[in-house]
Amino acid sequence: MAKTNVTFTNFAAKKLLGKAQTRPSFTDAQEAYPSQVSMPGGGVFAETLPREPGTEFYVQYSASDGSPATVERVYFDVVAIGDGLYDADSDSSEGGEAGQNSTNHAFYLQLPSTYQTTSSNPNRGTGSFVNGAKLYESRGALQIVPPFTTDAGLPGAGGNNRFYVEVFSGDPSNPASVIGPSDPSDWYFDYYSGILFIQDSASAAPVSASAYLYTGKYLDTKLTDLSSSIGEGGGSAITVKDEGSSLSTAAVSFDFVGTGVTATNSSNNITVTIPGGINYARTAVTSTITSSTSARILGVSASAALDIRLPAASGFSDGQYFTIKDEAGNASTYNITIRASGADKIDGVSSIVLESPHAAVNLYTNGSDKFFIY
Repeated sequence: MAKTNVTFTNFAAKKLLGKAQTRPSFTDAQEAYPSQVSMPGGGVFAETLPREPGTEFYVQYSASDGSPATVERVYFDVVAIGDGLYDADSDSSEGGEAGQNSTNHAFYLQLPSTYQTTSSNPNRGTGSFVNGAKLYESRGALQIVPPFTTDAGLPGAGGNNRFYVEVFSGDPSNPASVIGPSDPSDWYFDYYSGILFIQDSASAAPVSASAYLYTGKYLDTKLTDLSSSIGEGGGSAITVKDEGSSLSTAAVSFDFVGTGVTATNSSNNITVTIPGGINYARTAVTSTITSSTSARILGVSASAALDIRLPAASGFSDGQYFTIKDEAGNASTYNITIRASGADKIDGVSSIVLESPHAAVNLYTNGSDKFFIY
């Protein structure tokens, strides 16, 4: 059995209104499950919409979270479509009620001729944001924000959902010119293409409409911006923070400082390795040496008395520590003298001596001019 016109019509209408059909006799307001028309990345809203935007015309509004402004309330011109001129009750397939005359049933919305001089949109005059631009011709570049994008309640029922389109037969400032959603003309509006359809003859033809135009970035543009910001030459979009405090809003390079810190680049993926935890490096000592600032354990096996000369304390990190050990157990015969550099001191003296078998000493530094035994 083929689908009936009722099924096709209700399915399509509810889809456009952001609802999935579960029962033909349900109105779109009764349907509980959301849906939407699938769109390519070029027509998908990619920035936050305000829940309850302001009501001034040609002013941009943003969400309360500080996001960029993404909507602008606009008066649109409503223009009749030639193919929409017909007698709705002359043929049962037209679906109109009896007693109608030939009249316009379809209209498109376009930006007014004064848009570029009245709008606050920084993109006015560029792309599709130009005087007289038709929404349906923009193929999604110009879109009206539909009401299902907010959880604000229905207007007239204690709610404040301002994204419902308003249609007027005359001066919008005159309440008598409003063609409400319950008007006998039974009109429907396609929020994506900006097409207004009137099922039955209207007592007064629509001439203008009020709605919120999306002025934010679409998904394809947002992804391009993101790709540029993380790719080569895109460092200006990176914010560097130190425990929550912003250090830079236009970073173009990073310097990694510290002993053993390394950075590698593979296919523009930077890997930074910061040494941490326990370092098990051991340096074997058999004769007099000047030790390295990277030394952690100096294991001495002497065959004669020897010196271990320390680098300047200023070459170490504050708190850096290391160990010197008589591994051969003959320090009583072959003394191990540990000497500080220049004016540096080890617990207040210039040198200390290990002279007991298997003796050891642990040292740390202030990174400036002193070493300490612990």
